This record gives sequence, structure tokens and C-alpha cells, in this order.
Amino acid sequence: MEAQNKQRGGKRDGAGRKKTTAKRITFGASAEVIGMIDAISDKSAFINAAILFYAAHKGEK
Repeated sequence: MEAQNKQRGGKRDGAGRKKTTAKRITFGASAEVIGMIDAISDKSAFINAAILFYAAHKGEK
């Protein structure tokens, strides 16, 4: 049998969904924090904003 030239499939540059996050992080939260986070609709945006706000006011980066 001769090798056939494939016309379909395979990885292509620029194909697929673009990443929306740089890295996923998990952490342990207390029951109090879980109650607060569960009440928020966009959890990721809230947590990102809270960390950036905290870092800006604590002089960390």
C-alpha cells in the first residue's frame, strides 16, 4: 500500500479557542468566604479585582 497524503485533521496554527486565563489556581476557602463567593455572579472577575486591590493597597506586586 502506498502512503496517502492526509487532507483532514491535525493541528493547525491559530485553530481552536484562545485562552482566556493565564493560569487556573485553586485554594482552600473558609465557610464564611464560600458564602460570600457563592453570592457573586462573576467569581473570577471579583477575585481578580480583589487581589489587585489588596496588592495595590499593601504595596505588593
